[in-house]
Amino acid sequence: MKEIWKNSMIKEIRGSTEIQDNNSIFVKAENEGKIVIHSQKGLVYLAVDLDGERYVISNREGMTHLKGHDICWLLESDNAGLYRAVEIHAKGEIEVHSEAENILLTISANSCDLRIHELFPHADFCGNRYIFSFDGGEILEEALSRFYWESMLPSIVERTRAAGYPFWSGYVVSTLQKGEYAGTYPDVDHEFQCKGRLAMGDSFDAGVVRRMMNLQLKLMKNDPIGQWRNPCAVQPDGTIEYHVRRNSMDRKENAEMFLVTGNIEILETAWLYISQSNDISWLRENIEGLENAASLLEFLTDKKGRLWSDVFYEDQVMKDGMECMSAALAANALCRLAELEELLNRKEEAEKYRSFGRLLGNTMVKDIPNGFWDKENKRFVDWIDRHGGVHDHLHLLANCLPILFGYATPEQTEAVHKLIEENLPEFQRFPTFLSAKIQDYTDSEIGDGGPYDLCAAGRYWCWDAAYWGFLQNGEKLSEQLFTVAEQAKLDGFRMGERYDMNHVYYISDKNWHGAPYYYEYPCVFSWVLQHEYLGVSYDIKRNLKIAPKLISYGAIRLEAFGVSYSYEKDKFSIQNISDDEQKIELDISALYSLKANENQIFTLAAGEEKVFEIKEEIL
Repeated sequence: MKEIWKNSMIKEIRGSTEIQDNNSIFVKAENEGKIVIHSQKGLVYLAVDLDGERYVISNREGMTHLKGHDICWLLESDNAGLYRAVEIHAKGEIEVHSEAENILLTISANSCDLRIHELFPHADFCGNRYIFSFDGGEILEEALSRFYWESMLPSIVERTRAAGYPFWSGYVVSTLQKGEYAGTYPDVDHEFQCKGRLAMGDSFDAGVVRRMMNLQLKLMKNDPIGQWRNPCAVQPDGTIEYHVRRNSMDRKENAEMFLVTGNIEILETAWLYISQSNDISWLRENIEGLENAASLLEFLTDKKGRLWSDVFYEDQVMKDGMECMSAALAANALCRLAELEELLNRKEEAEKYRSFGRLLGNTMVKDIPNGFWDKENKRFVDWIDRHGGVHDHLHLLANCLPILFGYATPEQTEAVHKLIEENLPEFQRFPTFLSAKIQDYTDSEIGDGGPYDLCAAGRYWCWDAAYWGFLQNGEKLSEQLFTVAEQAKLDGFRMGERYDMNHVYYISDKNWHGAPYYYEYPCVFSWVLQHEYLGVSYDIKRNLKIAPKLISYGAIRLEAFGVSYSYEKDKFSIQNISDDEQKIELDISALYSLKANENQIFTLAAGEEKVFEIKEEIL
C-alpha cells in the first residue's frame, strides 16, 4: 500500500485506505468523520468559496494556517525533484497547518480521494489532465505544467496578498518577483492573462477571468471623466491610473499609453468567456458595460473612420495618432461584440457594432493618409501621427492583422506575405520580433523611459501565432512553441519580458531585459499551444472546435475540454470523453488537405468516438 505514495508529498494518512489504480487512493475516515494527513513541507494550493465564487489560497507567501474545502494540492517548494505532487478532493472542510518540518491536513469529511501526480502536475487546478502523445509532446507538457503551477496559478492573489486591498476581486499580478510592479494591470496585461487561463479550459480559471472582467467594468464605470477608460494600473493602496502620458527621449513628442487597449481587449475577452462558459446571465448583466467600453472607440473615431488610438501595446513608442494595429484589433473586437448582442437578440445593436467594425477595418486598408497602406512600398505602415507624419519600421502586426481579420485586398495580402517572408529572420528572433528595423527608431519616437520597448514580448507572439495558424502553418507554430519551451527550461521556467535581447539596445550578458518572473510568456504559451497548435477552442455557437496544426502523428487528451483525438496517416479519430453530449466542429484540412474533411459539424454522445478514414484524393 505504501508504494503508491512512495516519493510523493504524503508522509502518513490516518484513515482506512483503498487503492483505486496505480496513482489513486480512496481514504475513509475512521474516527469522528475526520481524516488526518501528514505531508512533506511544501506548497499548498487550496480552494475556498466566497459569495458564490471559487478562489485559491496558498501558503506560498508565508500563510501558515489555511481553511478551505473540496480541492487541495500539495507540491514541492524547492524544485528538488524528490516528491511527486498530490491532489486531494473531499466534500468538506480542509484545514492546513504549515509546521516546522511538515504540513498537517485535517479533512472534515467521511472520505476523500487522493491522486499522485508528477512533480509539477500535468493538470489544471480542478485536476483535469492533459496528455500530448506526439514527437516532442513531453517537452510541451512539461513547459505548460511548469508555467501553470509556477506562474499562472501563483499570480492569482485575490485572497492572499490582495485580501486587504480596496480592489481585491480579480486582482492578478503580472510579476511574481518581489518588489517589482505590485499592481494589477487591466489595460494590456488582462488580455493575455485571460487568454492563457481560458486556454486551460477549466471552470476555476474561467471564474478568475470573469472576476478580472468584473474589475475592469467597475473601474471603467468609475472613470472620473466619464469616458469609460480602462485603467493602466490598480495599485495595492487603491490608486487607479487611468491616464499615463510619456515624453519622447528628446522631449519633442509625447503620447498617451494604452488609450484604447483595455477597452478593445475586454470585448474580445467577453466573447471568449461566453463562448466557453455560456454564461448568458453574466452577459445580460454586463452588456451595457461592454457597450460603454466601445463608446470610447466611437468617441476617438473621426468621420472618415480613423481611430485616433495613440499607443496600443508598446510601452515606450510615441505613437501619438492613429495606429494600424489598434484599428485592426478594434475592428475585430467590435464584430465580436456584435455577436454577443445577437446572443441576446439585440439585433439593432448588433448591426451597429458590426457596421462600426467594418468601417474601421475597411478604412484601415485604404491608402495613406486615410488608411495605412503604403502603395509605393507595398506594405501597411505602423502609425500616422497627429501632424500627418508617417512612421514605419516594418511593423509585423500592422501587416499581418489586416490579413488575419479579412480586410486586406488580395493584392495587399500577396504583398504582405512576401514582405514577411523576406524579413522572416528578423521577425522570428524569439519567436516573434515586432519590428524588422528597430535600429531606425529615433529619439522622437522612443519614450524617455528607455529605448524601444518589448520588441519580443509574448503579446506580439500571440497575434503572430494567430497569423501562422490562419495560414495553417503547423511547422512555424511548432518551431515557435519549442523555441519558447527550450528557453524557458534554461531560465528555470521563470521568464521575463523580452526587450531588445542584445540586438541593438540593452547589450549585456543576458538575452532578455525587462520585468523578471513575468506572466506574459506562460499565458501566451498556453494559448498558442492549445488554441493554435492543438487547435481546441469554443466558438460563440457553443461548438467545440477542433482544428489541429500538428506536424507529426500522435494523439492528445484534454480532460478540461472533454475531448481526445488521434492523428494517423490514414485515419483521424475523435472521442467525447466528457459526461455530456458535445457538438463538435472539425477541421482537419491542415493535417490532410482533403476537401471531404473540412469543417464537419456533428454531435457526439458521452463517451462516443467518431473515426474518419482518410482517402487518397488529395487536393
